[in-house]
Amino acid sequence: MTQKKFGSRFEWLVLTSLLALLSWPAQAALQASLDRYNIAMGDSVRLSLRSDDDSNPADADLSALQELFEVLQSSSNVSTRIVNGERSQTRELTLELTPIKEGSLIIPPFEVDGKRSEALAVTVGPEPSVQATDEVVIFEAEVDRSQVYVQGQLLLTLRVQQAVNLDSRSISELEISNAYVETLGQNSFQRTINGRPWLVHEVRYALFPESSGELVIPAQTFSGRIASGRRTLFDTRPAGRLLRRRSEELVIPVLPRPASYPAATWLPSSKLSIEEQWSAPLDELRIGDSVTRTITITGEGLQGAQLPPIDGNSASGLRAYPDQPLINNVNGDKGVTGIRVDSLALVAVSDGVYELPALEIPWWDTESDSLQFARLPAQRLTVLPSAAAPGKADGTSASPLELTDQATQSVNGAVSSTNVWALIAAACASGWILTSFMWWRRSKKPAPQAPQKPTASSSVPKLFDACKSNDPSLAREALRAWLREQGHAGPIGDWLREQNSPPLQKAVEALESCLYRGDSERDPQANRWDGSDLAAAVRALPKTKATAKTNNALPELYLSQ
Repeated sequence: MTQKKFGSRFEWLVLTSLLALLSWPAQAALQASLDRYNIAMGDSVRLSLRSDDDSNPADADLSALQELFEVLQSSSNVSTRIVNGERSQTRELTLELTPIKEGSLIIPPFEVDGKRSEALAVTVGPEPSVQATDEVVIFEAEVDRSQVYVQGQLLLTLRVQQAVNLDSRSISELEISNAYVETLGQNSFQRTINGRPWLVHEVRYALFPESSGELVIPAQTFSGRIASGRRTLFDTRPAGRLLRRRSEELVIPVLPRPASYPAATWLPSSKLSIEEQWSAPLDELRIGDSVTRTITITGEGLQGAQLPPIDGNSASGLRAYPDQPLINNVNGDKGVTGIRVDSLALVAVSDGVYELPALEIPWWDTESDSLQFARLPAQRLTVLPSAAAPGKADGTSASPLELTDQATQSVNGAVSSTNVWALIAAACASGWILTSFMWWRRSKKPAPQAPQKPTASSSVPKLFDACKSNDPSLAREALRAWLREQGHAGPIGDWLREQNSPPLQKAVEALESCLYRGDSERDPQANRWDGSDLAAAVRALPKTKATAKTNNALPELYLSQ
């Protein structure tokens, strides 16, 4: 059977420090944390006070703490880091405590230089008992509940208590066929039982049974040698008497999913929450603007992979571009906490008021054994006409590329409001001037010239260059310029329907998706755009559609008469 060595005390300190760093709030200048939040009378527990500024945690007033705990030992540490030329300093005070009384205790906040830490809750149970008073090593297995739901979390603790020094400690590898096993880590602390000191080592696991029925946790084996010095320098025999201890086999009932649970993802959890964040105010959007909605689901006693995806867009006037979800597990005193973050960019394609419905996630509360719901309220988005172009009159959907050119519409508006008689007078004057000019040209009798060839659109090469360099921003600008040169001032959606080219439609949608998909720093490969599809789709258009309209110059028109 494979063996697993207990890590050194230094490794345990590194592990608990990393877990504490994950749990500390980023905004707090003075941060407090415990290495364990469930202890027994006679146990020792480690309290850390940490400051990232000039505040010294050693100056904290400990009088309120000493009403609940006895301070066994204290130590201070100062570390300095230099990152990119910037110097930062961290001060830490570590206190080893033992509780004075049982119950649910609240460690009050500490204050240093006007900075306050958060209060900490710790549960203190009765002093453990030892069945055999002559035992020097006790090995036992313990679970946190008598039954568990399928796919729910069951915490298993393998505990070694030793009253003598041991060498070569090892514990058998935990293997369970019908459950997923997550190792949470190990911990070491001191315990006093009936006035006798013990050193305690714990290894903790989170078990997730995959089927209902019974979960059998096989007996585990601990081995170690009582420490003693070798008799001679050349004595290579193992030192000390070998000790072996076996825990009891545990059989835990696994409950099936309740019949009253709705037709949704099964989520057995002690606590589940959902929250959202928006990258911009929801009442200041304009056509073509994008806003990112980030929805975070946190489930205690669940793995991140168990949490369901969330569709955060149900409005027809908004186009959604989802990003890759972020799925993570955080191990702590309560076991595994799963986190899933879904982000999507919502692009306003027409003005108006849009109502995003409330979101609701059912979950089963394993503490109260009841059905619960995590909810997000409905959201209202107000989209104003674009500052660069007015909204569409027909109310159809459009993308940011479908905005009408402002200058063109301004000219059209000005013409429509001009006095009719002024236009007639201007036309008459233009006719007299045009007649005089034609008479003068005929009197000069110029030599015949070869007609000018129509010039090709200058934006088409730019579009192909942008596609070749895989630059989506330049490709979008070149595409808009090309449409304007063709005299197409309407939405690009109308133009795409005229072309009736599925490859072109797909290529433009891929371009928009890349531009509005979200934060590319999370996964640079996910947001790379390949312009070859768009270039190929444009080249495949008929020649009269893929090139700009002929620029019929006036001199060529007159020479043809």
